[in-house]
Amino acid sequence: MKFNLLIITVVLGCLNLTACGNNEDKVKGSVVVVHDGYEATLADGIQFSAKQNYPSFIKSVSGMSGYETSGRWTEGKDVNFTFIKNLPSNFTMQIDLMGPFGPNAGKVIQIKIGDWKGQFIVDAKPSTNRFIVKTNAPTDSIGFTIPEPKSPKELGLSDDPRQLGIMFKLLSIN
Repeated sequence: MKFNLLIITVVLGCLNLTACGNNEDKVKGSVVVVHDGYEATLADGIQFSAKQNYPSFIKSVSGMSGYETSGRWTEGKDVNFTFIKNLPSNFTMQIDLMGPFGPNAGKVIQIKIGDWKGQFIVDAKPSTNRFIVKTNAPTDSIGFTIPEPKSPKELGLSDDPRQLGIMFKLLSIN
């Protein structure tokens, strides 16, 4: 009887983990490998607040927290989006943010796309940032560096241990 209960518990646990996968698989660290993402174009972008998973043009993501109805928080200092195909050599990137967490308000966020580098200052309120990106070598990734990720727990706001930075609403490429 105890053995059967153990088997049922293991099977239910596995099913629960599979159901929570949301078409994404957690891999070592905070890397998410995207499977069966939603259909979208680069111009449609990554819809952090409208979709619970990532679009099919994304291969993997690191440094992002889970879905929330208003978007997704960066988690930790480094954020990276790896695409299935190389990005165009020239494009306009739009980033819609819901805002920063804690000490990141008014701080500079670094962006790296191949040999192109950019930056912006995070407003304390929702904002839209646009960048003209021109790269000399093919690249399949966009990286962000967050200056001061902090957890709500560190700031005495809650028991949430995530090292939050900024909340993305949309990232699109035209």
